[in-house]
Amino acid sequence: MMDRERLIRTVEAILRGTGYKTARIEFKGACFDIVASRLLLLLFIKVATNIDTVTEEQAEDLKRLSKFFKASPLIVGLRSKNAELEEGVVYERFGIYALRPETLYDVLIENELPAIFAERGGFYVRINGRLLKHLREKHGYSVNELAQLVGVSRKSLLNYEKGEQAVSLEVAIRLEELFDEPLAEPIDILHSTVEANLDVTPETPLEKEIFEQLKGLGLGVVKVKKAPFNAVSKEDKFKILTGIDEKKTRSTVKRAEMVAEVSRIINSDGVFILEKTKTEVVKEVPLIPKESLQEVKDADELIEMIEELKKEIKKQLFS
Repeated sequence: MMDRERLIRTVEAILRGTGYKTARIEFKGACFDIVASRLLLLLFIKVATNIDTVTEEQAEDLKRLSKFFKASPLIVGLRSKNAELEEGVVYERFGIYALRPETLYDVLIENELPAIFAERGGFYVRINGRLLKHLREKHGYSVNELAQLVGVSRKSLLNYEKGEQAVSLEVAIRLEELFDEPLAEPIDILHSTVEANLDVTPETPLEKEIFEQLKGLGLGVVKVKKAPFNAVSKEDKFKILTGIDEKKTRSTVKRAEMVAEVSRIINSDGVFILEKTKTEVVKEVPLIPKESLQEVKDADELIEMIEELKKEIKKQLFS
């Protein structure tokens, strides 16, 4: 059985093998482990050997990030409660697609999208209802005749044709064999849209204070609980991964390093705002005291300040 570390490395290798840039974070209880981008595609991926260990809180955060960055969330794992995940089958956890690394490989490397999904202990597909109706009429079957032939009720068959009901795998296979045509609709796991609640309460008085300052500068702020950053902020085309801390500790520096890695992949800025600190930069991520925010008039000035600090450091490095 593959352990989680090997599983994460396998997923990274599959992504890199198809030209994705990836960054990995190691943060306890994080809502994602890998962020990957290629051209216009952005993926936030949670890796868990058992997909049932992904908590609702992690899933909500993962959906928030995906919605905020117009990305697709994915869970990659090997088993659920007590069964191995099947290759080529898409599962779901709190509204996020979950699949085996082999299925991800088939999608990215072989360009083969899965069509089968698992639900309530069975395997199902969505089929092209219009095509089914066309084939039924072309082959001269009435609704009743075809329903009897494949062993479903008349109502179910009509629902299939309207696209209102998923079809069990057995029935889908019977239909495809009967008409000798593929009917199953592929599941585009790389372009999934998720609903997410972007309105989350700050967890500490310091967070609350800084969120209000950022909002005062005209930034949209979305709280994230299970990540190395505390929030994502944006203004027009600028997106900032925002970390918040009382003071600079080893953990702050580690988090800032991860934020730098993630920022590189998702094309955003990172900043850490601390209760008390001297201004410095960790791997392109400025650490600034919260007082500095009071000197800034609007979002543009904040972004300029971040850029300036990054330039300063580069100068010192290369002079």
